[in-house]
Amino acid sequence: MKKCHIVRFATTVAMVSVVSLVAHPRPASASDSSVTEIEKVRASRCPRPEGWVAPDQAAAVEYSGQSQPFVEDVLMEDFPLRQQRLRRIGLGTKDIEHSYLWLENPFVNTFEDTYGPVRFMHSQHASTLDGDCATCHHFRPADLEAPETVACRACHQRAFDPENQGRIGLKAAYHGQCMGCHEDLGKGPVGCTECHRKNVPDHQTLVRLPSEPTPLQVTQECLRCHADSGREMLSSAHWLWQGTSRFTVEHRFSVGCGKRTTALNNY
Repeated sequence: MKKCHIVRFATTVAMVSVVSLVAHPRPASASDSSVTEIEKVRASRCPRPEGWVAPDQAAAVEYSGQSQPFVEDVLMEDFPLRQQRLRRIGLGTKDIEHSYLWLENPFVNTFEDTYGPVRFMHSQHASTLDGDCATCHHFRPADLEAPETVACRACHQRAFDPENQGRIGLKAAYHGQCMGCHEDLGKGPVGCTECHRKNVPDHQTLVRLPSEPTPLQVTQECLRCHADSGREMLSSAHWLWQGTSRFTVEHRFSVGCGKRTTALNNY
């Protein structure tokens, strides 16, 4: 019976090999004179022109660097009344001057610079709110000659400003408005890295190692800042790998090699 199974298995393997050769013929050898060697191209087939920058991105970055005169006094107006007034005068998405904004400002990074700027789709958000500009532009300057809506950084600038203690800083204004609205609507990002790219610091100025460090020294230096990542790694399948599984090779329980037993390295 066992011999019969072996014969059947060998026959099946032979048939699969034949079918594979027919479906996927052996590639021609290098000695075949009819084969033309194809030169590998490493460069991009559609290279970006030197110095080219997306026009919308360049305009958004330039606008983000423009200073805005600080609005000291605002017109105190109940929110429902402001909504009705803006609708009555017809202010909506058609009046948006900057449809895409690059939210980068020194007032945001005063105390730390951990995350990068935010790409804010102004027109898309306004359309989602059905053109309700008052949701974000909740006040207007008291000066009647000023525009009805101004940039966030015109009213919110330095945090904990002793001369304007009743005005929150720009960073708090951004996060309070955006995250609060996303939570109320039940959609939209609320996590740090969902809106920002994390700024990776220059490790050349952070890492302190001898000229020829040992693997253990490298590990210890990494763990100096990334202790949490080290603890997470100790509970990972990679670190707890015990080697051969009884469900694969030879169906045995014994361990041949693994991080948890006979480690290949110590880092």
